[in-house]
Amino acid sequence: MSGITLELEQALHQLDPKSATLLEQLVRDALALVRQSGDQAGHGPLDALGWPVGHFEKYAGSLAGDDWQPPADPPPEPTPTW
Repeated sequence: MSGITLELEQALHQLDPKSATLLEQLVRDALALVRQSGDQAGHGPLDALGWPVGHFEKYAGSLAGDDWQPPADPPPEPTPTW
């Protein structure tokens, strides 16, 4: 068992029934949310490092032609003469 599993198990035994039910519902809602977002991701097969196959090929060169040089500093303002 993982640490979170043990912690959850202990918390459920220490709480009153109403609080335990609320905690259980929160955990179930969180699991449903994670499963739903995982289903929507739909990346397909992953490479050895866990990236979607073709990810870098899809975006390679997408920044080509962008101007990476900052603009030149404007000339200094004239100093007033008194």
